[in-house]
Amino acid sequence: MYNPNFSIQYSLKARFMDENGVSRMVTKGLLVHLGCEVTTVSSSEECLRVVSHKHRVVFMDVCTPGVENYQIALRIHEKFTKRHQRPLLVALTGNTDKSTKEKCMSFGLVGVLLKPVSLDNMRNVLSDLLEHRVLYEAM
Repeated sequence: MYNPNFSIQYSLKARFMDENGVSRMVTKGLLVHLGCEVTTVSSSEECLRVVSHKHRVVFMDVCTPGVENYQIALRIHEKFTKRHQRPLLVALTGNTDKSTKEKCMSFGLVGVLLKPVSLDNMRNVLSDLLEHRVLYEAM
């Protein structure tokens, strides 16, 4: 269900990283439709350089050829020494095998979305992550 207050409720600013321009455009459209303020980047290095504590969620394609995006996830975690300032990192991948999900979790990514991403899946992942984050920060 579309929630026009989604971003207001969570003050949600998201960053999306994918080398594929079509994927960036489509995924940004889904996030904007859900009421998020979205900025996109085309490389993991650019993502690392411009991500800030204002970004609550960073979606990143982890299957970019020749790039180790899992290492970028670790570097994003290192950039934010205070856990409550770290964005939640979510992998986007076309791989459905269990080892991909396990690898994502071992590198500190908190969610995995399979491509192609649907509006319902995006909404569900955001809701689950942000509810968890709100509870975590309240502890």
